[in-house]
Amino acid sequence: MLRVACAGLLAVLPLSSALFAQSVCPDTPPTYGLLRQDEDYRYLSNLRCRQDFWDYFKYVPLGSNENRFITVGGEVREWYEGFRNASWGLGTQDDNGYLLQRLTTYADIHVAPRIRFFVQLTSDIEAGRNGGPRPVIDESKLFLEEGFVDVVLSKARKESLLLRLGRQEFEFGSGRFVDVREGPNVRQAFDGASLEWKTPSWTLDGLATKPVLNGTGILDAPPNHGSTFWGIYAVHPLNGTWGNIDLYYLGLARKNAPFESGSQNELRHTVGGRYWGGRNGWTYNSEAMFQWGTFGANEIRAWATAHDTAYSFRSIPSQPQVGVDAGVASGDHGDSKSALGTFNPLFPTGIYFGQGALALNGPTNLIEVGPHISLQLAKSLTVVMDDHTFWRTSLQDGVYGLGINLLIAGQGNSERYIGNQPTVGVYWNATRHLSVSTAYGHFFVGSFLAQASPPGKDVNYAGVWTTYKF
Repeated sequence: MLRVACAGLLAVLPLSSALFAQSVCPDTPPTYGLLRQDEDYRYLSNLRCRQDFWDYFKYVPLGSNENRFITVGGEVREWYEGFRNASWGLGTQDDNGYLLQRLTTYADIHVAPRIRFFVQLTSDIEAGRNGGPRPVIDESKLFLEEGFVDVVLSKARKESLLLRLGRQEFEFGSGRFVDVREGPNVRQAFDGASLEWKTPSWTLDGLATKPVLNGTGILDAPPNHGSTFWGIYAVHPLNGTWGNIDLYYLGLARKNAPFESGSQNELRHTVGGRYWGGRNGWTYNSEAMFQWGTFGANEIRAWATAHDTAYSFRSIPSQPQVGVDAGVASGDHGDSKSALGTFNPLFPTGIYFGQGALALNGPTNLIEVGPHISLQLAKSLTVVMDDHTFWRTSLQDGVYGLGINLLIAGQGNSERYIGNQPTVGVYWNATRHLSVSTAYGHFFVGSFLAQASPPGKDVNYAGVWTTYKF
């Protein structure tokens, strides 16, 4: 049915590249990314480059200028997952699992060399979960995921300045702070303006936005008027093969922000830096950040650091990559008259610790260590195993989720050890378009959860999902 509809589109849109200069065909087609607006299919103006059925919809010319064209694409994702003792046994339980479905389509319209419109519609549906969809992340029946206009303000041979206005998504660094929230069914979008400046030595992004707050209905995704997000993110490649550095400032204002110490208006500033890259089989990704601001009448003083280092044995079968990640994030000291010490990860990736969307706890008031190994069993088949262990940084603060939501209060519980979480994931890229994945995880509760009220229980998680992109 989908191919029939697209064939109809093909019939009504002009498709002639006779007047265009012949682009060079890439050795392999580009991979599909998290941000579909970053994909560029101008090379398909050369008919000889079209090897795939969908290539005919990736470059539909609008007249005789090769910089005026439409790209059409989308995604179908079916995700089944189940928990035993979800949220450590707290709240509504579901022994049979549930289905999460995502259907996405987009149109990328280049109307002029310096003007472009991008529109992406998404339907996210949950089915079969006891208690219904979880707020924000499970269901939004139909919403405008992205809808923006790009205006190129300046463009030289090696430098450009781009203004983007409207609803948009961001992916900065490794997703520790700002990400599309891939993993959960509903992704994170923002309404506002951003500015991107590119030079040979720097890429600089500035933004002033309001986060989108998804409801479960149709066109039920307004901006969150109680929250404002702004900042600057810069990336600089170092000379030679010594990697890259990221530098950033990010600001967040939230009304009635809840923490264990209470709910107050929060104004938080974050500055940080990241050093990342790879060399001689090694990969490295280290980051440190500091936060300050106000929480009601009190100040904010929080910090975090995270590191991930691995080595790939490329000359032996399965090319195993062995590494370890570790991190520390501050917590509050429990004194209502002193500065709030709870670290806020802002808008992080939806798959933070381990494989699949287990996501029991987030990087707040946390000490974490996690060895990991990946095996390339075939060109398209990868197995990843890891084992994360968690402790509380401050004994006067609790355990928080990825959305900086308090899960279990910490005051009155003198235990530090939260628990241990081994997981395994299997990822098969069957084709350029189709991927099939599965993950299993088990969380062994530690002494902190065992002494909580009510006591936490060990968690089992299993998920399997398939994604088709075009």
